[in-house]
Amino acid sequence: MDNFQRALEAPCSDEGYRKGVEMTYDGLMGVLRTMGLEEFGEVGETFDANLHNAVMHVEDENLGKNVISQVFQKGHRIGERILRYAMVQTAN
Repeated sequence: MDNFQRALEAPCSDEGYRKGVEMTYDGLMGVLRTMGLEEFGEVGETFDANLHNAVMHVEDENLGKNVISQVFQKGHRIGERILRYAMVQTAN
């Protein structure tokens, strides 16, 4: 899943190839979602040590306290079981 996301973020001039990667990724995510997989970790969410792994911290007066200011890697869970914590940067 991570490699598909990296491939989609990389520059690509071949639209057909890119469309194929997108379709494969969407199909994989569809199957995983039917199995109950949820992604979490979004910019603007409140930091929660039970869900997020803060690897960086910044001071930014435009953001609230303990707010996620950047997401390096989304987290995954199925129900209440955390499969991977979101890797994030927090503010204030």
